[in-house]
Amino acid sequence: MTKKLFLILLVIEAPGLIGCSGNLNYNAGDLINNGWKPYQSTAYYVDSQNGNDTNTGLSSDQAWRSLEKVESQHLFPGDSVRFKRGSVFTEAFYIVDSGNSENYITITDYGNPESPAPSFTNPVFDRENNNFGNCIRLKGSYILLENIYCHHTVAELPPSYSDFLSIWELGAIYIDKTASHCIVRNNEVYNCGVGIKSYGGNTLIENNYIHDCNRVLGEWNWGPIGIWLGGDYQEVCYNRIFNYSVVDPRIYWGPDAYGSGADGGAIEIDDARISKANISIHHNYTRDCQGFLEVTWSDLQQNPSYANFHIHHNVSDDYQQFVALWRSANFRIENNTIIRRKKNVNDWGVFNITQFNAKNLIRNNIVVVENDIVIFNVGKNGTAQPANIIENNLYYAASGTLNIGKEGPGESCVIADPQFKNYIKGENTADFSITAESPARNKGIDLGYKFDFINTYIPQENIPDIGAFEYKSY
Repeated sequence: MTKKLFLILLVIEAPGLIGCSGNLNYNAGDLINNGWKPYQSTAYYVDSQNGNDTNTGLSSDQAWRSLEKVESQHLFPGDSVRFKRGSVFTEAFYIVDSGNSENYITITDYGNPESPAPSFTNPVFDRENNNFGNCIRLKGSYILLENIYCHHTVAELPPSYSDFLSIWELGAIYIDKTASHCIVRNNEVYNCGVGIKSYGGNTLIENNYIHDCNRVLGEWNWGPIGIWLGGDYQEVCYNRIFNYSVVDPRIYWGPDAYGSGADGGAIEIDDARISKANISIHHNYTRDCQGFLEVTWSDLQQNPSYANFHIHHNVSDDYQQFVALWRSANFRIENNTIIRRKKNVNDWGVFNITQFNAKNLIRNNIVVVENDIVIFNVGKNGTAQPANIIENNLYYAASGTLNIGKEGPGESCVIADPQFKNYIKGENTADFSITAESPARNKGIDLGYKFDFINTYIPQENIPDIGAFEYKSY
């Protein structure tokens, strides 16, 4: 009798649990299954070195040891799983539970900030047993994943797994189709064939450091990919992606196809089974990758509807291309600082756009080239007619010939040295900021942006500047 009375009191006092009818016919199981629990959010602690799965897991001195123990615990909105810095795990960690819009489930770290971040790796791909070489796979919604280190995941798959559906399962951090509204931020990914893969809607991928993979993916001979998007409603911002490229003679797509001898890239968007819109890629820095962005058009299906992507305030110092857009339309490519001075066995120019009547907006970009790299390329045979709207860009050949290409240079262009802070050094983004003498100052169109690459307010003067950086006098 006492237990029944206690449950009724809990229901009466819990806000939002009584419907319009005032019905009190809830039991404890119903409440928990609807995401409510009669206690505060819980933090669980995991220490792979000194933890013990017989512990409570409820404090740092009662930490669990294994991922299996964590996965056996049902997580509720507001709960967190905290991995001790210095911990090491060598298998996949799946999160299947969901938070809600006000109370995310948080996966994070704890411990001495001087110790290494919690480390995850998974060198195994076993599709029959649902192990796809992921370190962490988010299958629930409203999950925040931060401060984790992933490394050395599987890349080159055996021939039996060299189909699209297998390759698309790769990703050190993987946001599944069942997930939505997840945040992946402040993580490091090192030498993983695919860094972060996302199908989940309304995903935010922010401030991650993804670097140094030069391995071929499977018998399809794809190169490594830093961030790979298979769904729409994605935001990719403030990430650093370095050295995602492979040069290998096995990479060959046939005599009439692009991609012989080198492949990979910082960001890729594909899976033509799913139409995509509302993807925003901004304030990222990429260096030594086999291209900044590629948007493909043919895999299991062809000619998907990809539209209204927004690509702005990025800094790219890469190989192959800044953007390769094989199909789709109405992209905004604005206020980027693009350096195309690096060239290897496969090069597609700066803007490789093979669409027809796409009417992309290409505005306020700084483009600096060397090695006679063409700026506007319209496909291998040059027959595409994308009808892009090109305005207020700055072009400069730091060496060699300035080859604008078939579409440019567009309206109100500037052809001059942008007067970067230190182009010759070119080791970090600050080297590509503009100086007081830059002809990019006050030559842009006001496109409504409020903050540049380093969050300087736009405009500093009456008219915005061209490129990812707004000049500010200190």
